[in-house]
Amino acid sequence: MSTPALERRIEALEAASSGSDGCERCRGLLTTVCHAITGEIHSARWNGEAISEAELLERRTEARSSRCGRKIDPDETPVIRVGGRG
Repeated sequence: MSTPALERRIEALEAASSGSDGCERCRGLLTTVCHAITGEIHSARWNGEAISEAELLERRTEARSSRCGRKIDPDETPVIRVGGRG
């Protein structure tokens, strides 16, 4: 996938994630850049702001927002995968 195509898909996700449900903690876009084969994390961002690996792990494993209690369902999370295994 070319960089412009990937950027358009990320922009579409950003627009879709800015809905009115939930609070600032559970509403937004989590972007991670990982090595496609090893899974090594190169960077992580929440709504465009850099976050630590610890914050990334916390966000990936949260079942409910710690602020508003909204259920966070990872099966409803859109994912864009580029390159690597399958």
